[in-house]
Amino acid sequence: MSAAQFKSVGVAAHIGKPESRDRLAELLGFLDEQGVAVQLDPEAAGLIGRPQDARPLTEIRKSADLLIVLGGDGTILRVARELGETPTPILGVNVGSLGFLTSIRAEELRPALTEILRGDYNLSERHTLSATIHRGGKPMETHRALNDAVISRSAFSRIVRLRLLLDGELLTEYVCDGMIFATATGSTAYSLSAGGPILMPETRAFVVTPICPHALSNRSIIAGRTGVARCVVVSAAGELLLTVDGQVQLRLQVGDEVDVRRSSKTVRLVTRRGHSYFEILRQKLKWSGANV
Repeated sequence: MSAAQFKSVGVAAHIGKPESRDRLAELLGFLDEQGVAVQLDPEAAGLIGRPQDARPLTEIRKSADLLIVLGGDGTILRVARELGETPTPILGVNVGSLGFLTSIRAEELRPALTEILRGDYNLSERHTLSATIHRGGKPMETHRALNDAVISRSAFSRIVRLRLLLDGELLTEYVCDGMIFATATGSTAYSLSAGGPILMPETRAFVVTPICPHALSNRSIIAGRTGVARCVVVSAAGELLLTVDGQVQLRLQVGDEVDVRRSSKTVRLVTRRGHSYFEILRQKLKWSGANV
């Protein structure tokens, strides 16, 4: 999409971030200078004191050429969910700590947007996962994840037993605290902290990572782009939950099956040219090279 096509921009914001109000005012002033029409989601409209201008993202997505999100990774996950299957590109402006999904830092807002509005940017197509709960042999609910779908016990539950099948073949049964199904995008989130590998953002695969498995030989598995993972709840002494991108939480029962596969739908993230993913990794993970 060329700069001339950015005629209408939707803006979403995280109202809990301390810098959000000032950065939002700066953003709106800049877009006005550029002659770009702006549509505000309810959070952004309330933050700037213009509740009368609020429009739900389900409406904004129909006409906006670009969605600018002020916040962090969680805000982008919320916006991506509300966009549904609409391919509107998302530009993340980090307000707070460094995020993996946000493309620019708040302090570089003007120069970065100047580049992007004139067409100097890249689009990163991020693959998503589809997670379906089956109960009694019947599909119950399906949700799409940009980051991950996580089966986990509640704070007061004991360990669970989960049977994992890949492409219909039994892999093993895990005695563990839960299971993470992560996209390449989500491989740097919960899965990484549980010992999973990092996948490059546009990799057409997903990672299955057990949470605190009792067998030390249990490790992450990378499923291929057409792979299907089925996780069967064999036993659970307490409440068990399926959480999708931290946005949706569903209760699971013993006997439930969760099917996870790569979805055909993608999320399009706007990134600055010349900004390396490895640079983000070095900053976020504090990789500074050898200490010898």
